[in-house]
Amino acid sequence: MSQTLTAQGGQTVLLATFFVRDALCALDAAGVQEVIRLGPVTPVRYAPEEVLGIVNLRGKIVTIVDLGLRLGFPRTVAGADSRIFIVEDRNEFIGLLVDRVDEVVEVERRHWQPPPANVSWGQARFFQGIYRARGRVIALLDAGQILKTEK
Repeated sequence: MSQTLTAQGGQTVLLATFFVRDALCALDAAGVQEVIRLGPVTPVRYAPEEVLGIVNLRGKIVTIVDLGLRLGFPRTVAGADSRIFIVEDRNEFIGLLVDRVDEVVEVERRHWQPPPANVSWGQARFFQGIYRARGRVIALLDAGQILKTEK
């Protein structure tokens, strides 16, 4: 999904950053179709716990996933700042619910570091790395791993 991140050394990557609870996270902006406000969601019976439901986005059915719950945080209470990052996976649109959007930042791939060793495997599999800038730590998420159905 994130071909630019696998490119050589000094190539820059645009990251769309956002908060999941108090954690500053990012996705490769090239993989984000759009960011929308949370509107009415239709629940889906027997769906996994992290699936909030589905929405109709201009004629396309989009499954909405609580990203925080998927990452192991408690269920979110959506608010006015909540947003949905629309990504495409295997020709299907998925919406990732986040607590609030931050900014788009440009970083060089060579400045990424591996996730800390104290992150459990259950969570570490969702991360491609971390980036430190201006006193902040940004966790780069691997959308492909997040969207896999097994836990």
